[in-house]
Parts: sequence; C-alpha cells; structure tokens
Amino acid sequence: MKRAFNLIIVFCLLVAAFLVFGTSILTTIYYDYGCDNDWPHYGRENILLLLLLCAGVVFVLMVLKTNGVFKREKGPLMFELAFCTAYCLMLILAIRPLPVNDSKTLDDIINSFMSGDYSSLTSKEGYLYIWPFQLGYVAFGQLMCTVFGIGNYIAWDLIQLLSILITVYLLYQMTWEFFGDREICSIMAVLSAGMLFFYNYVTYIYGDILSMAPQTIALFLEILYMKKKDIGYGIGAGVAIAFAIMLKTNCEIALIALVVILVMNLISSSGGKNSLLKAVLILLIMFGLTFGIKNVVNSYYCSVTGLDAIPTGSPAVSHIAMGMQESELEDGWYNGYNYHVFAENGYDTEATKAAAIENIKETLSVFADRPLHAGRFFVRKFLTQWADSVCISTHNLDLVNRHHDNPTWLAGFLVSGFGSTIMQWVMNVYMTICYLGVVIYLISVLKKKSVSEPEMLVLILIFGGIVFHEFWEGSSRYAMRYYVYWIPFAAFGLKKLLDYIGEKFEK
Repeated sequence: MKRAFNLIIVFCLLVAAFLVFGTSILTTIYYDYGCDNDWPHYGRENILLLLLLCAGVVFVLMVLKTNGVFKREKGPLMFELAFCTAYCLMLILAIRPLPVNDSKTLDDIINSFMSGDYSSLTSKEGYLYIWPFQLGYVAFGQLMCTVFGIGNYIAWDLIQLLSILITVYLLYQMTWEFFGDREICSIMAVLSAGMLFFYNYVTYIYGDILSMAPQTIALFLEILYMKKKDIGYGIGAGVAIAFAIMLKTNCEIALIALVVILVMNLISSSGGKNSLLKAVLILLIMFGLTFGIKNVVNSYYCSVTGLDAIPTGSPAVSHIAMGMQESELEDGWYNGYNYHVFAENGYDTEATKAAAIENIKETLSVFADRPLHAGRFFVRKFLTQWADSVCISTHNLDLVNRHHDNPTWLAGFLVSGFGSTIMQWVMNVYMTICYLGVVIYLISVLKKKSVSEPEMLVLILIFGGIVFHEFWEGSSRYAMRYYVYWIPFAAFGLKKLLDYIGEKFEK
C-alpha cells in the first residue's frame, strides 16, 4: 500500500510535469512592463530558437561531463554559490529595492509598531485585523528594525541573499542524500545557476524568500533523521519548520509533508518501540513549536495593544472561494474578493465564512453543469502558475525599481531593456530543460516501481503545493517555492540523458 501510494503521487506529478514541459515548448507566459497587477499573458513561442538553445545547453553539459568537470567534488558547487552571490548583489546594488505592494504595507505597519501605533491590528479596517496571520512576519520585522535600524533595506536584502545561498547549498546536499552520485550533484549545481526566477526575488522584501532557508533546513534535517535515526536531526527539523511557518504560513504544506513522510518512515521501520517514541517526540515538537510560537507572538501583541484576543480576520475559506472564481484579470488569481467579502459582512469572521461557503457552492454548481468548462478552468489555472518560467519575478523587478526618480543605467537595462529580454530567455530555456530532466526522472521511478523516502518527502511537498494552489489563491510566485525543489530531480534526469547520448556516440 505504501509503494502504491508513492507511485500514484509520482504518476500524478509526471502528468503535471509533462503538461508544463509541453506548454513551455508551445507557448510562453509574459507580463507587460508598467502594469500594476500580476496579470500573466500567453504569447507565441519561438519554438525553433527555443529548441536550438536547449540543444546548445545539452551540448555544453555533455562537454563538461566528457571533460570530467562533473566528477569534481567542490568546483561546481563553489561556482554556483559564487555566481548566485554575484548576481544577487548586482540586482541589489543596481535596483536599490524598496518594499512594494503587501510588502510596503507590512513595512509601514512594522514602522508604526516600532513607534507604538498598533491601529492596524486594533482597528476593524486595519490590515492586520483582516490578515492576522501576518503577525509572525511583523514580529520578525520588528526584530530586524531593532538589530539593524528602521528602514535599513540593504540589511533585509542581504538576509534574503543569505537565505537563498543556504537553500541552494542544501539542495546540493539533498541531491547527494537522494542519489549518492557526485556527477548528479555537480549537474544540479551547474543547473542552479539558471534559477534566475528564484534569485530575482532577492529584491522583493517579503516572507517568500526569508522562509525558504528554514523550510529547506527542516527538509534536509528530516532526511538525515530518516537515514541516521539521530533524534537531534528530527528536533532540529521541528525547530526550523516552526520558524519558517512564523515567517510564511504557506510553509504549513512543508509541515504536512514532514509529518506524512515521518509516519510512513515509522511504518516501514524495524526499530520497534524506540523508533515510535522518537517519532512521537519529533511530531510533538513540530506541532508544539508551530503553535507555541504563534501563541507567544499573539500573546505579546495582546499585551502591548490591550486586546483580549487577536482578531480572527478574514477566514481561510474566502481565499478558496476566490481561488475558484473567474476574473477580469486571470481566473483563480487575486481579485480582492477575500478582502471585500469580509468588509461586506461587517468584518465578522463567521458571517464571512458562511458567505464564502455559499459562493463556493454556487461555483461548484456551475462547474457541475459545465464539466468541460471546469476542466479548462483548473488546467489553465495550473499552467498559469506552474508554466510561468519567470514566476512573476520580472514583473516584481519592475515594481521594486519604480520608486527611483533617477534609476541606474544597469537597472533600466535589466528591468526594461535588452537585459530583461536576455533574462526572460534564460528562464524560458531553463524551464524546458528542467522539466525535460524531471519527466525523465519520474518515468525512471515508475519503471523501477520504487522511490526512496527522502525523495518522497520532497515529491509530496511539490504535490501538496500543486493541489493546494489549485483551490487557493493562484500565483506563480507561490509556485516558485516548489519549482526550486524540482532541481535535484531534473539533474538526475539530465544525467540519464547525457549517459544515453554518450552511449550512442560510443556505438
């Protein structure tokens, strides 16, 4: 039953990966420069140029493999970390980014809290009264202001750069734990240099990037726990995921993946009572710290504001209702419904929940009457999130660059000039190459009908992200958080492809 569960997940991921791979070849998603909204557009792909560039990438990888570059233990990893650092620093220094959109709102709130103004939480129209789940990020922001000073955005950017570097380094280590093959690790390191969709977010001050390091630490430590049965790794995973969730509640999907794979590991373990006690302790720590940190943060803000309890805010079901709606911009993406329905119901959580549930019922009734329309809706929503090669990162570079009256030449070149075109093509080719490797990997798993538990941990995370965001508010910025975890598996698939090409040439 456990193997059947794993293979069903892998098969579903193969279908999803093949859809993205095909879409990345036939069309491309882009964003208009100067637009204020996250509005993805489908455009015609230059298929011949794309295939030529992809063939060129495979050729370069084949040359590196033939010359033994991928057998080196540290060279490719050091190259990737150096490239990542240089690229991110270039963006930070050229664009000099400031908070925008929700990030700007939260930055203003953090500054107000630092001066003792808590009206955003205590007033019914306040941002945190509506979205109290952001309190963990605000608490971290106050800590940043205390340590580095108010408005020190360079410090925020450098912390985000550190989070990116930790994530990339641990992806390399996870690749080794998955496959134990130095060539696959080196391919992964070289492949990581193309993750511009991830690195571009170093300029976007928000919980997305900040939470990636602790989330990846939690995944890596649980992998080590499953292999070595040292409870210290499990405890560390619990601490890391609790901190990640404090920064970004989307990390709860990673918590679910950690719990599922821990239970599956326990079922297949022969450690008896000792393994059971360890697993139970780790689970208690994971849930205890996750809820404990939330309660500590809430208790602190209750004490400084005089509130008896933190407002319950707009219910989660309003996000689901919005995620199933057709919109003037993009179906299933943000359209303001979750905000407006809360205001229309007098900022009453229960009344808003009832209204949102009724809206969902109406939507499901329409989908039931028009099943083909429903299928088209969900397929399009999936592809606009997962087949977006830039993950809105180019649009966000545009947003964070607008606050300067005299932007630097380099910023203009990267954001709206020829540099932006180069950047988009790099990410365009990268997605096709990446998903080619992913498809090969998933097919190989189905052929051998087995997959290790460390691999399944990350595959369950990706699968959970796909399912969750089919119903939640859609955005390729959210998909970016899972896209990066495909890279080790893409490296495995590309290694098999390069071996196959090498064998053909030898014959």
